[in-house]
Amino acid sequence: MGDESAVGGAWLSGVSKTGRVAGDGNLDEAPREVLPLFPEHLLASMLARLTPADRSLALKHKLVPVAFLPGLTVYGSVTRAARREAEARGLRVVARIDPSAYRQAVRRVLGPSLLRYAVCHLATLQPQYSARHRLMPEQFLWFIILALGCTAAALASTAGQVLLALSMASGVFFAMAVAIRILALTPGIVTKQPKVVPLTHDELPVYSILVPLFRETAVLHQLIGALMALNYPATKLDIKLILEEEDMLMQRAVMSLQLPEHFEIIIVPAGRPQTKPRALNYALHFARGSLLTIYDSEDVPESDQLRRAAAIFACREDELSCLQAVLTYYNPTENWLTRQFTAEYAALFMLMLPQMAGSGLPLPLGGTSNHFRTRALVEAGGWDPYNVTEDADLGYRLARLGHGTDTFSSRTYEEANTQLWNWMKQRRRWLKGFLHTWLVLMRHPLRLLRETGPSGFWVIQSMTLGVFASALLHPFLLAHALWFFLSGQAREQLLLPLHGLAIGLNGAILILGYAAALLCAARGLRRLGYRSWIATLVTMPVYWFLMTPAAWLALWDFLVKPHHWHKTEHGLSAMLRRPQERPARERAGGRINRVS
Repeated sequence: MGDESAVGGAWLSGVSKTGRVAGDGNLDEAPREVLPLFPEHLLASMLARLTPADRSLALKHKLVPVAFLPGLTVYGSVTRAARREAEARGLRVVARIDPSAYRQAVRRVLGPSLLRYAVCHLATLQPQYSARHRLMPEQFLWFIILALGCTAAALASTAGQVLLALSMASGVFFAMAVAIRILALTPGIVTKQPKVVPLTHDELPVYSILVPLFRETAVLHQLIGALMALNYPATKLDIKLILEEEDMLMQRAVMSLQLPEHFEIIIVPAGRPQTKPRALNYALHFARGSLLTIYDSEDVPESDQLRRAAAIFACREDELSCLQAVLTYYNPTENWLTRQFTAEYAALFMLMLPQMAGSGLPLPLGGTSNHFRTRALVEAGGWDPYNVTEDADLGYRLARLGHGTDTFSSRTYEEANTQLWNWMKQRRRWLKGFLHTWLVLMRHPLRLLRETGPSGFWVIQSMTLGVFASALLHPFLLAHALWFFLSGQAREQLLLPLHGLAIGLNGAILILGYAAALLCAARGLRRLGYRSWIATLVTMPVYWFLMTPAAWLALWDFLVKPHHWHKTEHGLSAMLRRPQERPARERAGGRINRVS
């Protein structure tokens, strides 16, 4: 502490001699308009010597200790919001700090340690939850034993017995997926919840918004307009635009904007893995809100979403740690692919997730518009930077740790993929992440069963391995089933009891699966206000077939580049270039925020 006192004290002494900081030994705070500028060359040395508590204050609230005197610490403030925070805490501010100098000093002095924490924290302190390694040694051993056992059984069996075993095993995966959809179609479970009372201006908490951006200049103005349209007090908003160090084009685009003071630009130092969760973990150090949400670059949330979430959290203080909003699209009718994407999300966010939440089951979160109590997010270890479906992984981890998660009906509008290859890259990343998430969850199956219960365990199997395996095998199994019946093999096999039972069960699963998926999509679309989408529903099986090449590409990626993040390009929709079409989107999909 002696060096700190020397650095700050020397500067403070020099300032006092100029008369710019008045006082009689009590160091009364100078008027804001005459606060002296803290020297840039001293800032790095002050940041390097901060205690953990002071470092948190400097990162979150932009208050940096500039001198330590007996019984008194005085601060420099980076922003007006920092000075307001100092007043609320009863801290003495005697200097102002240039924002640009502050950002550069933080990146140079604290950036490496913050980045190490963002990348290694979960893998080091809670390795059982980290996807840094694809397989643990004991898992690898079990897979070897399973493979050898299956090979031995196949060699000792007839071709018919092998096909029967494969048929029964594949039927299990499809049955899990079907059961989730049937659950979504059943009447909802009504649970008595406290009445949600809107919060007054003074009652609203500080809300942090993390927005990771990487090569997103095409949608930047839409994003800023949507964030500016949020109906929440600016003094209680804490918006972080998170940029990658190597993305100079994005940095220039953002720096050229005149942003209000509740926006902050955070530049993540270069490193690996270069993933969205790594960037979020890095920015989490700077978030000062007690509540926190994530928006993607193309998102347009409803303007009252933060107020609604804050009110729900306030009335469910003890039980709720996370809320998932509804994700849907502002370009649903652009082409066949966007219609299919819209139908898929309608089933998931309008039916399946609300029903699962009402049943107390673990939720795979969406990658955006999930709202957290910040303390619960930190306690859970943040996001896994090595998992490319960090959202689903975090949702299951919250459930395992006993944190309550629910959904609410506020909508966030996104850009549906309009191009097949762009969709394929996104889908292969999701499917690879589901496989990785399942392997992480199944490192200790009995522990997972205890933490989530039998129903939760089953849901996790269905929504991770079940989704991946179904996408991987669906057309091959369907082709085999068609050949089986058309070739006449079915007539012979039906005479054998076990074969007949397997054929009957798999046939029922196939029919129920198609019917349940179509009904879920139809009902979800109706709840969104879309009707007469018969052609979309009828051609959904074609969309499902597209999952198979994505799944095989995902399996290849998992083997050769497990942590690679396939970037989804945004700003491709023609509607982004035709503002006159926005009123039509509003009529089709419900209320959407005005975007400048």
